[in-house]
Amino acid sequence: MVLLFPSLLGIILKKFRIMFIGVLVFVAGFFWSTVYARWITHWNLARENEGKPMVVTGYVSSLPRPWDGGVSFEFDTETMENRHLNTKIKLSCYDREMQDKVFIGDKWKLTVKLRRPHGTLNPGGFDGEKHMLVRHIRATGYVIVGATNVLLASSWCSYPIGRLRAYLINRITKILPQNNLAAPIVAMVLGFEDTIDQETWRILRETGTSYLVAISGLHIGLVASLVLVLIQFLWRCSSILPLIIPAREAGVLGGLGLSLVYAAISGLSIPTKRALVIVVIFSIRTFLRQRNSSWEAWLWSLFIVLLLNPMAPLTIGFWLSFVAVAAIIYVTSNRQGVRAGWIANFGHMQFTVTLVLLPFTLLFFQQFSLVTMVANAIAMPAVCFAVIPLALFGTLLLLFSENLGALLLLLASKIFSLAWHWLSFLANNFNCSWYHPIYNRYVLIATILGIILLLAPRGFPARYLGLFGLVPLFFYIPPIPSNDGEVWFTLLDVGQGLAAVVQTRNHLLLYDTGLKLPSGDSGSRVIIPYLRQMGIGKIDTMVVSHGDSDHSGGVSSILQAMPVTRIVTSDPGAILPHPSQHCMAGQKWRWDGVDFTMLAPQEGYELEGNNASCVLKITTGDNSILLTGDIERRTEKNLVKTQGDKLGSTILIAPHHGSATSSTKDFIESVVPKYVLFPVGYRNRFRFPAKKIMARYLATGADTLNVSEAGAITFKFDTKSAILYPEKYRSKAKRFWHDG
Repeated sequence: MVLLFPSLLGIILKKFRIMFIGVLVFVAGFFWSTVYARWITHWNLARENEGKPMVVTGYVSSLPRPWDGGVSFEFDTETMENRHLNTKIKLSCYDREMQDKVFIGDKWKLTVKLRRPHGTLNPGGFDGEKHMLVRHIRATGYVIVGATNVLLASSWCSYPIGRLRAYLINRITKILPQNNLAAPIVAMVLGFEDTIDQETWRILRETGTSYLVAISGLHIGLVASLVLVLIQFLWRCSSILPLIIPAREAGVLGGLGLSLVYAAISGLSIPTKRALVIVVIFSIRTFLRQRNSSWEAWLWSLFIVLLLNPMAPLTIGFWLSFVAVAAIIYVTSNRQGVRAGWIANFGHMQFTVTLVLLPFTLLFFQQFSLVTMVANAIAMPAVCFAVIPLALFGTLLLLFSENLGALLLLLASKIFSLAWHWLSFLANNFNCSWYHPIYNRYVLIATILGIILLLAPRGFPARYLGLFGLVPLFFYIPPIPSNDGEVWFTLLDVGQGLAAVVQTRNHLLLYDTGLKLPSGDSGSRVIIPYLRQMGIGKIDTMVVSHGDSDHSGGVSSILQAMPVTRIVTSDPGAILPHPSQHCMAGQKWRWDGVDFTMLAPQEGYELEGNNASCVLKITTGDNSILLTGDIERRTEKNLVKTQGDKLGSTILIAPHHGSATSSTKDFIESVVPKYVLFPVGYRNRFRFPAKKIMARYLATGADTLNVSEAGAITFKFDTKSAILYPEKYRSKAKRFWHDG
């Protein structure tokens, strides 16, 4: 027994060694992630300093992004209010004299107004605060026009790679034809995607080819492989060079060198880093005469990327890049002895990657291209084997011979235009996309496990049972109002604008469509993602209260993305060329036991602008919602006089975002709301809601809620239930990087 005990202990320790190491690595990774996150968030702008003029010095650390009326850029601070502070902020500049002087690497002394990282937050929507955390941005703001802003230094020694990228972008832009295809080529070579227009992105999304312009492992691996093959061929043509260094090692060294250059000038995105690590590992093991293991290289690249940036898993590129490569390794490692032509292998790899990325594509983008394999049959070979090599070598040659570099770039542009005609044809003539979100984590997990089982090696028992894992993806039905008289009401967080969704058992109403900004509109950024996340495929009635851009800004995007049966508005001219009908007091309809009544504008009153807003009341049982648009005192007075007995409501959307020109005392006393919701942007320049208006509502005992503080606000009730306290999405989806 004495001798047996050490043997048993040794066996147990050996069995549990891998588990112990795994737990140890997990704990170390968790600790490092915590330390890294604390390092990023070591400084936060104090709330009392938001909106106050502050003097900062530091360097422009990103390529400036121009847009109508201004330019935005990231700024690495050295001092703030004469105190040493190393952090990153994002600034906008509206000073036309200064805009043309902003270059990456320049050191400036600027007078700015800042605010904490804060974005809109809605189900299915973009999380801007997460994006800023990943980019280490700890405040946003703008340069004060007219203040003393001084350029302190400008030298190639600061941010030299960034300056080189800016120089090359400028040269390429001047050489290539001024059309929508120049921007994708710049993105393929230099990783600068900010000048790609929305129509180009739409075609890329519809055809599933967005990866072509986002520099990733495909691009780095392609460049390394082409250079390796080329150098090997040239090396073997010499009788002396192979005696100095073998042709394969020379090719590997050349591929590694150009990969490093390509990765550097492309901005070193997370997928690029992953691919670069794999190339480095492959090169080292080749020189050491060791067999290259695909899984080992993949794991090392994963380890190094997470070591350099533990926040990488918060980005979409991390998941798409690592999962795609893992899928290829998983399938190819189990195909030993299987012989097929290169066309069959290409098709098999395309199918594998497409299938594996299906759940992740639906999770991140809520859509999946049905023509991606057809589109890639032409676009991928054209871009990978012609456009990217020609454009990259042409860009590098610009540093030595502008004429030869321009020739290669123009040739790349011509070839890309041919591939683009194919992608445009598919996107514009077929229903290319399947819009279907991943509703919850259980659907995601089941789908992933089902796909892993389906792609298991031949002979694996019952691998076709993986089809059952896909059942929830196709047949899961998201929750909806289940009874007549039941209403789900959501006021979306669209910033300084208004958008509300009213859902009954079989119908949906959208009241207003949010605002339009240079970076996009609320329709495409908030409303459509929300509706798709809720499993909604059409809008029965869209009410656009009036023509102001903060209420009608998303109309075009919504109509392009989703069928709308009817549009009702007080300003049909603002909706043109889309047909609509004029809203008028007295209009009524009933959906699933829920009554909808239009209370304003009154027929015979000459109203325009804010006061002409469509005022809609929604009633079920003893509960009701009053949507008021931007009405002001005049319309409120008319409503109290003509509809006073009908104004009483449980939920009130504060007129005109809580402006001091609205919410009169008589109006509030007629409505007597239990809840008052303010659709306002965070620290908006109008200072809405006005303090005296807020005090006026609080004096009535009403609960007040602000979407900039709560995120999307949802109420669910029916004819028999009282309205419970609402669901606030900012609290429900709370993460450590969220403000407030």
